[in-house]
Amino acid sequence: KNWESLEGNQVYFDICIGEKSEQTMRLVFALFMDEVPLAAFNFHALCTQRFAGVGEAGQPLTFRRSKILRIARGQFLQGGDTTGMNGGGGDSIFGKNGFEDEPLGLRMLHNASGLLSMANHGPDTNRSQFLITLGEAPSLDGKHVILGRIISGAMHLQTLDSLPLDSNDSPVETVTIVECGSIPGWHRPPVPLAENVKKEMTLPALDKRAAAQREAISQAVQEALQKRAAPEEATNLEPNAKRAASSSPVQPYQGGAANSAMMALPFADDDSSDNDDDELEGSAGNSGVSENIEGAL
Repeated sequence: KNWESLEGNQVYFDICIGEKSEQTMRLVFALFMDEVPLAAFNFHALCTQRFAGVGEAGQPLTFRRSKILRIARGQFLQGGDTTGMNGGGGDSIFGKNGFEDEPLGLRMLHNASGLLSMANHGPDTNRSQFLITLGEAPSLDGKHVILGRIISGAMHLQTLDSLPLDSNDSPVETVTIVECGSIPGWHRPPVPLAENVKKEMTLPALDKRAAAQREAISQAVQEALQKRAAPEEATNLEPNAKRAASSSPVQPYQGGAANSAMMALPFADDDSSDNDDDELEGSAGNSGVSENIEGAL
């Protein structure tokens, strides 16, 4: 990762309309260095003229003195042709034929003003030309890699959007990038992906989101406490269950009728045998009494 040696991911343009150098407008961008490294590092290098000399196209690799060539009102402005100055040229640190589109950059949406995007002449032809959105521009989605967004100077976009244009959508007065460079420091702006939906920034909406976040956190804490308590309860229940089993009285048998009859049989036999013995003893006793009576007579 060549950008790890950089002091930050912020770059700037100083833009002048016509000859009004005293009214220079500064636009500051934060680049998506981690999401789209090829496009972001190329743009950073062209802002800082990181590579001395000239590129493959025969011109210095810098945005300095290049023009804003086209303005599509309410949608985007186009610039960065460092060679032809007419929208048909450009160069890159990777060569004059450009470099490939990065999938994550193509997934980003042109859903707001101030997004920095690559201009191209078809798939995988990214060079130095760029677009800056002036509003939502869904026609660019999936075709142009987004590599950053404006973090300072957004008010100047309205000025540029209101400039007089000719029949080719080119500014009547020349709009020039008179200076460009980098600013130390890292800034992580939100990436315009589809899942990062635009959120309503009103007090009721903020209160609702805060309440939902508190509820989610509370629920997560409760689930974590329940998971933690479950093993402890299981450990405590085992000895209690054993003690309960050893101290509980024997429950009477609750079987069916057949089982009851079978279990009653031994008791019935014992009773009958005892009765037989009693009858035999009684009969023997009675016979002895009779003999004694007869002897006495």
